[in-house]
Amino acid sequence: MSLLESRPLVASAIAAGVLLVISCGSSATKPDPTPVGVPAPTPVDPAALLDASGHVMEDLDSFHFRLTHRSGNTPLSGNFVVDKAEGEVVKPDRISAKFSGSFGGFAINSGLITLGDLSFMTNPLTDKWEIVPPEVSPLGFFDPRRGIAAIMSQVEQPSVVPGSDGAYRVKGKLPAGALRALLGSALRDATVDVVLTLDAEALHLLEAVIDGRVTPAEEDGVVRVITLSRFDEPFVIEPPL
Repeated sequence: MSLLESRPLVASAIAAGVLLVISCGSSATKPDPTPVGVPAPTPVDPAALLDASGHVMEDLDSFHFRLTHRSGNTPLSGNFVVDKAEGEVVKPDRISAKFSGSFGGFAINSGLITLGDLSFMTNPLTDKWEIVPPEVSPLGFFDPRRGIAAIMSQVEQPSVVPGSDGAYRVKGKLPAGALRALLGSALRDATVDVVLTLDAEALHLLEAVIDGRVTPAEEDGVVRVITLSRFDEPFVIEPPL
């Protein structure tokens, strides 16, 4: 074979060699693609979260509340036992609530209206409204606004519980005395477990689950649930006719 005839073969071999070198050099020098990492979420400070939510709740003009029990009930003075309470609070000192429970072993439904220092209650026996001095009323202490503020400001050892429904859940310990504004009395040096659910956007307190004995008259194993809603709605609370 002449040199002229062999030129195409030589050219092909050279071209193949050049491509091989380029390919090897390219693979040797090209860095591996670096995966794009997802930044870790910023940890939520539960104490700061509760503080911010507490300020939001203090600024509310009104809200609806509901107190229920998953187990047990709340004994008050005069053989009055509360199973459920529900009503509205209007800033600064107006409360309208309905209670269901028992009185002396008989099932009752009762109402409460408070306007400043003036309180009205329905007589459990006659179902008629009566003016009741706060120091005599078994519910004269009842103040959901102060009770909610105490819950938000006195949670100890708070931690955020993971959730997936667009809300924050903060668990911790609560001194029983923080519930005195809601329950009238509290065991000294006692604590209960709490789980608070906060709206992730508005930071409203939506629910408080309180697990543990608070008052001297109740049994162990009481679990209370306080739910809040209808924030800043225009409720009208007037004296009963």
